[in-house]
Amino acid sequence: MNKSDFILALAEGKLEPIKDLEGASRVILVDEDSLGAEDITFGYSKFEPHTSIHKKHTHPEAEEIMFILKGKGITGIKDEEFELKEGDTLFVPRGEKHWFYNPYDEACEFIFIYTKNSLAKAGYKLGQ
Repeated sequence: MNKSDFILALAEGKLEPIKDLEGASRVILVDEDSLGAEDITFGYSKFEPHTSIHKKHTHPEAEEIMFILKGKGITGIKDEEFELKEGDTLFVPRGEKHWFYNPYDEACEFIFIYTKNSLAKAGYKLGQ
């Protein structure tokens, strides 16, 4: 074994664009393809100021956790919206409708985890 079996720098992650969303990035750092994860997908996202909405969607096959590193944003879950700020953690139950956007003047950076080992297996579906 060597370091590359366990450690991945942000620059080495896999860029996964967020469909229909300008001004945001998503980098997958740990999943089945990168480091052979069996149960999780872990990554980093950055939403630039005043980005469009990451549309209402669900992950029928996975729970999701977001932890805000810097800045703030607005999340919706079910039919309510909440502000998330640096240090906040959001838990999204399996299959729950949710969304996210950054209407503020500074970028919002966060890490996330899905309880499946790839985004495809999490089962992303657009919601109403």
